[in-house]
Amino acid sequence: MKIIFSIWLLGITGLGVFSVQTVELNGIVGQSVTFPDAVKTVGTLHYGVNKDKRIGDVTGGKFTQYRDRVQWDSSTGRFSITDLNEEDSGTYTVMNNDAAQGKLYQYQLNVYIPVSVPQVNITRDTYRCTIQCDVERGTGVTLSWYREGEKKSYVSLFIRNAPDAYLPQTVDVGGVYTCEAKNSVSRETAKLTVGDQCTGQPENLDEDAELHSFSQ
Repeated sequence: MKIIFSIWLLGITGLGVFSVQTVELNGIVGQSVTFPDAVKTVGTLHYGVNKDKRIGDVTGGKFTQYRDRVQWDSSTGRFSITDLNEEDSGTYTVMNNDAAQGKLYQYQLNVYIPVSVPQVNITRDTYRCTIQCDVERGTGVTLSWYREGEKKSYVSLFIRNAPDAYLPQTVDVGGVYTCEAKNSVSRETAKLTVGDQCTGQPENLDEDAELHSFSQ
């Protein structure tokens, strides 16, 4: 979780005026997300910046669902949303009225499609070569090329949605290059070897690709 900003809200049901911190939550399409702050006996879950839609209600320890896939765990007191899709992204507010002085908890939920393993290839133009990295799946994707032994990326590009995610780069130095595709919930890499042919030397071009993956 990440606290991204603070705003002032006029509380309802006698909550008063107070500062509410918005916490960022990241979710994955097809999986579930749980809102950390609990409601034990009385409270609600709202969707929208202005709490436009009440999507779950707890009264006397009993739960009423107003939107599909919204759940409440009576043992933990936490609301959750199952089988996430991208349209679930948005602002959610948990209103806890367990005590006389109620509390508000606000969240910004961002739902992502994990990135796919990059596909890498190489083409030769005169003595230089162009290496290209493509990903077929992912949202909020950053593509980067790294040269072996260097910590700083050779080049990087942010793409909002795949399959429009591709990153070509001209190279004239041999070595192992790694394409990294990542977003807030996943990371995948693929390696490619650039041979001496790309530096104007007569040896054959080597196109070995090695795939690695890591999910956050």
